[in-house]
Amino acid sequence: MVREDLVSPNLLFVGTEFGLFVSIDGGAHWAQFTGKIPNVAVRDIAIQPHESDLLIASHGRGIFIVDDLTSLRALTPEVIAKDAVFLPSRPATLTLPAGEQRFDGDSEFVGPTLPEAAPITYYQKKRHIFGDLLIEIYDPQGKLLTTIQGDKRRGLNRVQWPERAKPPKVPPAAGLVENEFAFLGPQVQEGTYTVKMIKGKETYTTTITLVPDPRTKSTAADRALQHTTVMQLYDMLGQLTYIVDATVDLRNQARQRAASTSDAQAKVQLQKLADSLEDFRSTLVSTKEGGMITGEHKLREDLGELYGGVNGYSGRPTQSQIERAGVLKKQLDDSNTKFQSLTGQTTQLNSQLQNAKIAPLTVMSQEDWSKK
Repeated sequence: MVREDLVSPNLLFVGTEFGLFVSIDGGAHWAQFTGKIPNVAVRDIAIQPHESDLLIASHGRGIFIVDDLTSLRALTPEVIAKDAVFLPSRPATLTLPAGEQRFDGDSEFVGPTLPEAAPITYYQKKRHIFGDLLIEIYDPQGKLLTTIQGDKRRGLNRVQWPERAKPPKVPPAAGLVENEFAFLGPQVQEGTYTVKMIKGKETYTTTITLVPDPRTKSTAADRALQHTTVMQLYDMLGQLTYIVDATVDLRNQARQRAASTSDAQAKVQLQKLADSLEDFRSTLVSTKEGGMITGEHKLREDLGELYGGVNGYSGRPTQSQIERAGVLKKQLDDSNTKFQSLTGQTTQLNSQLQNAKIAPLTVMSQEDWSKK
């Protein structure tokens, strides 16, 4: 079974009893395609004209799909003579988030969907041996977003850049946040991003384009507002987590010192501070045992659910969601003020602890918390 590419006539595919083989020079030279395709008999090959995917029908092992032939089409003899080079790819789709629960019985079909990730493809003549091989991603404004460890092997390599940031930091509590999208990071925005490969002393640069899901009904302005709103809530969850973690850390310090000192006055002051910090924590997160069934909602739960609601839909947030974000921002600011007031008590208390030869209390800084 031989198939000629629909775009590049020099790109040929052959299905054999021992797997798939490819030629980039019109059949003069052949190499086995080993990208997760086993040594299995290939009975048919088709090229999807719209998506440029290669479909491979095997004997007894199902169907394999090689996503996006754009890179292979650019892999000419002149290109493979270079030490390293980025190869083009089709624009990466920012897939709409979705969730589904079905009960299909014996008619269930399971197949992997495209990941929420943008492929970055490059070629190396030789294996990279010394030092790291890093892939850096920069946003349209030139800000470094993330760094990915690249594959060092020779030949054609493809790494995936996740289109979502890390999940938001959420403070621990008695219950879970009741929204599945609260545990997903925000999706990056559409646009053209710069990609750099740091390979020893050499730097190679290319661009990658992210485009909205063709199924979306929202406008670019709506998606931009959604991103702004979800990032605001993402940062608010991070700030709340710092406040809660720093509160718990200081409370534990106070309890430990109160339990270990014989100074009655210091013990009373330390226990009083510990109780105040615990009371403050209970205003921020759910504390009743029993998880979600208690229905207890504090700032953590309200923020998490609102973040999940906005994060789970890539269109314009509702007006009530926008207004709710403002209300929760005010509550977070008030909580931060209360936190500063409580932690400010450590200055005077530390003077008493010093006289009693007790180690001073330290307030975890946001910088130190970020490092942890």
